[in-house]
Amino acid sequence: MDTLIGVVLRNKGGVADGRRSILQTVAPETTVMEAVRKMSDANVGCVLVTDGGCVAGILTERDVLHGVAKQGMELAAMAVRDVMNPNPHLAHPELTVQEALAQCTDLRIRHLPVVDQNRLLGLLSIGDLVYHVVRDKQRKLNDMVEYMYGRQIRL
Repeated sequence: MDTLIGVVLRNKGGVADGRRSILQTVAPETTVMEAVRKMSDANVGCVLVTDGGCVAGILTERDVLHGVAKQGMELAAMAVRDVMNPNPHLAHPELTVQEALAQCTDLRIRHLPVVDQNRLLGLLSIGDLVYHVVRDKQRKLNDMVEYMYGRQIRL
């Protein structure tokens, strides 16, 4: 599949398109509790930590879980900067969906911030990428059935 993740991000709705986005960001000094509430309210698995418009890190559900195991309930009052992954894997919008899926699998990550020239364009999850692959396969199957039988099937 040669589709670029920049295209998938545009179809999903990113930061720059002006639509309401599910991308959630926090500042490094935000408390973990505030970040967790934001994640819970938006029903998302991570928040990007931004500083001056640039990605400074990522805080995921997994980071919070490990933090609770190590810090206990004191974690809630800690600053996100003390718990986040300060070096998230960043993806360029020219990466293909297949390459992005391979990176997620190899790195065992579920979230890919998409950045171009240090500008945050948005965030793709492994679920977004899999959804795109499935929809593409459904379209191809439908095209084949229509070609063979002269009608579309409902998927």
